[in-house]
Amino acid sequence: MEIHKNLLASISPELNKHVNNNMREGIEGIIHFPEEGEEALTLFTEWAYTGDYGHRDITPGPPVEPKDPWPSLYNHLQLCAFADKFNIPILKELAESKFHTEISPIVPSSESDATSLVIVIGYAYDNLPESHPILKFLAQYASWKLALLRATTGFDKLILAQPTFLREFLLHLSGLTAKPNTP
Repeated sequence: MEIHKNLLASISPELNKHVNNNMREGIEGIIHFPEEGEEALTLFTEWAYTGDYGHRDITPGPPVEPKDPWPSLYNHLQLCAFADKFNIPILKELAESKFHTEISPIVPSSESDATSLVIVIGYAYDNLPESHPILKFLAQYASWKLALLRATTGFDKLILAQPTFLREFLLHLSGLTAKPNTP
């Protein structure tokens, strides 16, 4: 991907350090982001130039099947983690807002939904700071859907691998019968 050096430098002090230095990155003008996926970098580039991301062409026509919301939620979390890592508060706020807006209407009901939810929770707990409010929300959300998650491949591994998630999850096991509110 290509992005103008001055634009990248203007987005955050951390990115400025990457593009304006006497090391290989600054001299060659190439930054490697090995932890970020291509989709996240594409959305970041779109945001850098437009102030928003995730634009899709909507053409009039017959109704389209609803799309799977989980990849989009995963992308919002990736951008949130990227924004946190490189100190880009405006992108972080936007990604958080889009995450909450898109997860709000979802009522997971299938095995596929449960597996995707486990993946989203795992990514969030692996990549966001322990104090991030999305983590608490996801633990509450998981406790709300415990019956569905119990039989899900990977849920037991998530609990064992993420003690912070388990601790927050257990706090809400007293019986959330309604979907948790987004902050």
